[in-house]
Amino acid sequence: LSELAATANDKLALAKEYLSLVRLYPTKIRTVVFHTRRMCKSLLEKYQLMEDCISCSTVDEVDTVLAKIERYTKQPHTFHYDQEKAAKEKDALARKKREEGKRKAYEGRMIRKAKREGLDDLEHYLRIGAEVPTVKIIQQLKGLSKEERLAVWKKDHSQHCLSYHLEEGGCKRDRACAFLHTAAKGDHTFVEDDEVAG
Repeated sequence: LSELAATANDKLALAKEYLSLVRLYPTKIRTVVFHTRRMCKSLLEKYQLMEDCISCSTVDEVDTVLAKIERYTKQPHTFHYDQEKAAKEKDALARKKREEGKRKAYEGRMIRKAKREGLDDLEHYLRIGAEVPTVKIIQQLKGLSKEERLAVWKKDHSQHCLSYHLEEGGCKRDRACAFLHTAAKGDHTFVEDDEVAG
């Protein structure tokens, strides 16, 4: 029992044990990354490995990230804080907060619109064009004409910025843009409230 308690309090050991079970009972890599991220969040952030973990596409790659954490923990002098990487992560977090603020303002406008029109379903307008495009869809749209792209976009993704996803260099309006600048959904796109589909 003492060994079990020690493992439970050791986040890295717990994650490594989890991976050993995953090798015996395989599951989706999305689920593996999700649980590893939750178990080792503080360590991943401390050693600037969160994005490395999220981008993993195999169990072996996740294991490699854990091995780095173990090395940095045992040999602190081998870890060198990357200022440029930290700046990028800070910008990404600030961008996420801006998008969340824009989303809340948009939701408020759409709910008020539904109320004015006397709709029973106050989220009616929130569902129109709310679907986040996938990486696959973005690739397919690049092969279409502008007219065809717009038709597909208006049907399912009209709340999102088309230029952000398809224009070279992204949306020129940046913060002034009224549409959502949300990363396309891929196999390893996560937010804190993601549910596990295992």
